[in-house]
Amino acid sequence: MKTVLITTVLLLGSTHALGGRGSSSSLALVAARSSETHPLHATDPITIWCAPDNPQVAIKSAQFVRTSDNQKFEAALSPTKKNATYTFGSPSVKDAGEYKCELDTPHGKINHKAYIYSRPVVHSHEHFTEHEGHEFHLESTGTTVEKGEPITLTCPVNGYPKPVVKWTKDGSPLALSKSVTMEGTTVKIESAEYTDAGTYSCEAVNEYSLHGKTSKMLLVVDKMVDVRSEFQWLYPLGVILITLFLLVCIIVTCEFRNKKSVSKV
Repeated sequence: MKTVLITTVLLLGSTHALGGRGSSSSLALVAARSSETHPLHATDPITIWCAPDNPQVAIKSAQFVRTSDNQKFEAALSPTKKNATYTFGSPSVKDAGEYKCELDTPHGKINHKAYIYSRPVVHSHEHFTEHEGHEFHLESTGTTVEKGEPITLTCPVNGYPKPVVKWTKDGSPLALSKSVTMEGTTVKIESAEYTDAGTYSCEAVNEYSLHGKTSKMLLVVDKMVDVRSEFQWLYPLGVILITLFLLVCIIVTCEFRNKKSVSKV
């Protein structure tokens, strides 16, 4: 009976040692434009941490692994070796995501999760300007196509958790049809009509809870579309021809008057 009791206690201790806990943090962002060559950075450093559930368990070594690309980050242990941390001195939007914390302890290995959240931001080489000074409402330079041409509108947003995207046209939900479809977050118009011209808005939202508070973040990207006639090129040509005709008329009239004046002399 005594042996059975000791075995039970050891199993409970081992099971308790193999539990872990980790941190959740969010990037402090004051702008919404980012790209691969110039990723947007947060205003403050971020430290992620994890620790065993059992405060009596010491950590021998630890590392964080970013789930999205398996990049590893060597963790620092506290003086008491009760928790492990890693600090991003100047975190960018590329650092947002899920991290696996791997702890090596005398009782075995512990795996737990830590998270860095990011509100939706534009991640693209396209040029955008702020709409009426609002840093999270952006406008593109616009797209002009001829009637009958295809249109592709992308919503190049990034964030963690992955943003949910919906499109509107001129303030109303975008109506999909056989010729207007969506692939992921991209809108495709098979053959542009004059009625397809307008302002298309990509609305990206994500939501996360931090320190007991739930945040719902919104980013709006406006893309203007102009559909011109396939005979648009005829207009400047017509202007040129009319101008040439008027010049010829003026020259002929002047020549006629000159000849008439000479004949009178």
